Amino acid sequence: MKIRSGCRLLLAMAFPMVVCVAAGAQSGVVGTQASETAVSRAVPEAKVARDSNGALPGDSHVRIVRLSDVKGTLQLDRKTGNGFEATMPNMPIVEGEKLRTGEGYAEVEFEDNSTLHLAPNSLVEFPLLALRSSGTKASTVNVVRGTVYVNLESTKGNEFLLWACGRKMTVAPATHLRVTVEGEKTVLSVFNGNVTVERGSETTLVNKKQSLTLGADQVTVAKKIDQGPYDAWDKDSNDYHARYSRANTFAGSGSSYGLSDLNYYGSFINGRGYGSFWQPYLVSAGWNPYQNGVWALYPGAGYSWVSPYPWGWLPYHSGTWSFYPGYGWGWQPGGVWNGLNNIVVTSGQTAGTLAQNPVRSPLRPAVPQKPGDGASPSSLVLAGDKPIVFSKEDKPGNFVFQKNSAGLGVPRGSLGDLSKISNHVEQHGSASMPVYASSPSLSTGGSDHGANVGPVILKAGSPVSSDNSSFPSASRPGPYTGSSSQTTPLSHSGAASASGGSSGGGSRPGSSPK
Repeated sequence: MKIRSGCRLLLAMAFPMVVCVAAGAQSGVVGTQASETAVSRAVPEAKVARDSNGALPGDSHVRIVRLSDVKGTLQLDRKTGNGFEATMPNMPIVEGEKLRTGEGYAEVEFEDNSTLHLAPNSLVEFPLLALRSSGTKASTVNVVRGTVYVNLESTKGNEFLLWACGRKMTVAPATHLRVTVEGEKTVLSVFNGNVTVERGSETTLVNKKQSLTLGADQVTVAKKIDQGPYDAWDKDSNDYHARYSRANTFAGSGSSYGLSDLNYYGSFINGRGYGSFWQPYLVSAGWNPYQNGVWALYPGAGYSWVSPYPWGWLPYHSGTWSFYPGYGWGWQPGGVWNGLNNIVVTSGQTAGTLAQNPVRSPLRPAVPQKPGDGASPSSLVLAGDKPIVFSKEDKPGNFVFQKNSAGLGVPRGSLGDLSKISNHVEQHGSASMPVYASSPSLSTGGSDHGANVGPVILKAGSPVSSDNSSFPSASRPGPYTGSSSQTTPLSHSGAASASGGSSGGGSRPGSSPK
């Protein structure tokens, strides 16, 4: 058995790739999983030779990148011997793995906050994720089929190579592009920056607002970019990171991936005598950061802890979780970066009253022995001692934020100020917000980016009241600062939602202990 039944349940409950169609609007589900046979048959999976993937002597190959957003159906081949398997947000991606989307969308986040977006029915390989001896990070991605966006606009100093249909594309820093592979045809569109394309002995430089079409026997460069059906979705995702990924002294370890989600789904608290620590919104003192999760098997490394929470990357690969009396569990950044081996083997030490005491973490399981019948060991193992809590629509148009969901189920960036909502939930146990389903769209006409196609997302309010308006970022204290706040009314939820409820009092950070 590849995945235990309990783990299937967690994946189904927590992640939109396998959630039922009835939950589609809240989770972003756009369809059902395409059959593996049909997906695999479309185009042979081209390989990038080891000597052409950009690897150099002295490289370290222990880097991991983050599957940071999942909407709809997609699968990851983690080299476990089971082929493509179900996956989830925060799943580490290592060198040599493959990621494919069915009727789904995926985002991969790199250490420097650069991103890779996969549109539906796309397949990519990661033949190189290396750390040079100089400290430079080198990444090579092979686009086998489909539509992929690369955004390096806020990065510099690292190396990024694309391969498509056997053509090598060197992507310059500060570049934003789209590449589409259909059979033997490749179309490269450069929104910003530039890309050097090698085709045999020929080299072509594709600059900003240019597109390159490569066929079996022809190369065409155009000084324009055609609109793509997923451009608006790509722009929305990039805007989210631009808004929330402000670098600060808390990032640490030279890695900023996961920072956007820390900013949106939580904030730093001044814990008086305990100092400053980060805590997710929508939790109580009874919540703990390891009460739900999955162990994912990585050959050669064993099991790695994967958190289901949308912010669950940095706090599970660096820093320390501690219990702060009167506040609950909080995370302090710092220390070394932990890759796949991201949980210390421990008997479960209970944190005391001092900030430096470690969290009581779950036991890291030993790699299971291969069963006698020749079946592969379970590659995804459910872990957790409490029922999973999920914020979601309880009926169309009404989103319920639940205490101790810690943001699980809350779409990123589109429901306004989670700080105020969290204060309301702390008082009442839950809070309701009117919402409506929408697809990504661009607010300006005549753009080179521009089609209204993408995963369904939830926005606060109603379509009528929210036309031509945006939902601003959540307010943040200190170095984790956003701007303004949303004014969509909240009500607390019990057996039925009550109208006219408080929108939550005072600011969470620095408040009195719970």
